[in-house]
Amino acid sequence: MTRSGPRKKRMASLLKANVVRLLSGVALSAIAFTSPSHAENLFDALAAAYQSNPALLAQRAGLRATDEQVPQALSGWRPSLSATGSFGSVETDSISSIPLAGFGGKQTFDPMTGTLSLSQNLFTGGRTLYGARRAEASIEAGRENLRNVEQTTLLNAVTAYMDVVRDIAVVDLRRKNVEVLRRQLEASQDRFRVGEITRTDVAQSEARLSLSDTNLIAAEAALIASRAAYERVVGQTPGSLEPAPRLPALPQSEAEAMQRSAF
Repeated sequence: MTRSGPRKKRMASLLKANVVRLLSGVALSAIAFTSPSHAENLFDALAAAYQSNPALLAQRAGLRATDEQVPQALSGWRPSLSATGSFGSVETDSISSIPLAGFGGKQTFDPMTGTLSLSQNLFTGGRTLYGARRAEASIEAGRENLRNVEQTTLLNAVTAYMDVVRDIAVVDLRRKNVEVLRRQLEASQDRFRVGEITRTDVAQSEARLSLSDTNLIAAEAALIASRAAYERVVGQTPGSLEPAPRLPALPQSEAEAMQRSAF
């Protein structure tokens, strides 16, 4: 039997401890921005990924199928009962020269047979015992595979979340840079008209603005890709995302590090 119920409860209590461990492998940038009151946070994304990620759902379904191997293996120790039956109808029509009752004319027979058999294996050469052990080993392996997929999925969810947060900030920065360079170009054109600068200076401003426009387009494309990756891992489109929680300070001693690793 799978333990999907206890796993969800355990996930709720250990999610924050796990995400700290997962975040240590992700390169984070310090991003601060104002979020609306109903913004989605990192733990919401992790919970959604844990509940609806296709890879996780497939792994859980596979484990449920593996769990059925134990009852199938143990069935070798249980008795087997089988029943068979048959029913038919036979009609005969004969002519008899002897006028006796019961002879000649039409006769109908309805034969019925039934068989009930019970069998019990007394010795199978260890086939049932080792079949059950093999099934239990397969279940343990399936559970470990599920844990591995869970950790990989949560790490991918953290990465996708931070990629979206990062790319939103990059797009905002690129957009502001375009606005600044556009105003600088307008100022350069005004100064050129009054003779303060040359045409070369204006061309340089135009080139900087063109490069900034290109960078903005690239940043927007990266954001689209990050949103698609987020939806693929988490199972929903990203809304307004809050900044990720800060990582805790490094442990000051080996004992403190061992204590943290116990969570």
